[in-house]
Amino acid sequence: MPSPTHSVSVVDVSRQAVRSLLERLGLDIPSYQRDPGLESRVSYVLRSWGFEHQLQSYLAPALILTTTCYHHIADIEIKVCIALFGTLAIALDDPSILNAQAPDEFHRRLCSGAVQGETNILGRLTSNLNNMWGYYSPFSASSIFTSALQFVNGCLLEQCANKGIALNSNALPFITYRRNMSGLAEAVAHLIWTKDKFPDIEVYMQAIPDICWYQNHVNDILSFYKEELSGETGNYMSDRAAASGKTTLETLREVIDETVVIVQRIRNILGEGEARDAWESFARGWIAFYTSSPRYRLKELIDCEYTVISD
Repeated sequence: MPSPTHSVSVVDVSRQAVRSLLERLGLDIPSYQRDPGLESRVSYVLRSWGFEHQLQSYLAPALILTTTCYHHIADIEIKVCIALFGTLAIALDDPSILNAQAPDEFHRRLCSGAVQGETNILGRLTSNLNNMWGYYSPFSASSIFTSALQFVNGCLLEQCANKGIALNSNALPFITYRRNMSGLAEAVAHLIWTKDKFPDIEVYMQAIPDICWYQNHVNDILSFYKEELSGETGNYMSDRAAASGKTTLETLREVIDETVVIVQRIRNILGEGEARDAWESFARGWIAFYTSSPRYRLKELIDCEYTVISD
């Protein structure tokens, strides 16, 4: 596998990486259909908030995420809740949106009760999170809530990374810490199992840490192509490579190897049954989220189709 030093080799390296990941995980990625009913419901809520135009560009990926990763969930009310959560979270990942919300004050104001009832984006996020207890077990809903709070802090840390602050060569644990905080992975994992079908958290709880790593690693592998083409730095793959004294190619290979081990461990933990089936549906959907999203440009590497949701 050549080193990705120019556009041609970036294509070759990235294509081989994506194909290797899919083959080694043994995952067939199905095609997913758009859900007009879900799209209509979520758009209606955004209009009622007065955010339809401001959040329009963040709505599309949230809808793709909901229809792929949570395809196994039949309840439309839960899917609306997930799609709204995704829209708000993706919006807050944009520094121009986040910084307009006084994020440094969010956690303190949440504790004082000042955020509850507000109609800005963080206020709507808080209300959305409150609804999670209606659909998920108390522990899962609480985990979704705390993951969202960490996510806001993680977004602030990501902004520091984008300022080009030099990383200490011993900072690999910090890179992992920042990655886990900013990925919202714990919330996304707990959303897999609704309390109506999975009231007992013991059937999936031990798999949660590895499912978080699965999400983060797949994100890093499937984002590699667009990040290399744009010369993007300050991401997990490039920072991990720098801190460990390895090339990005060596790091990419390591992350793929780790992902294969992680998935096997998840399968061993979950065994057979409905909890495992829900995970497998999510695992396929998580990859499909990236292959379906034009942002990641994966159609240039493999046979896939983009889902385009316009205004």
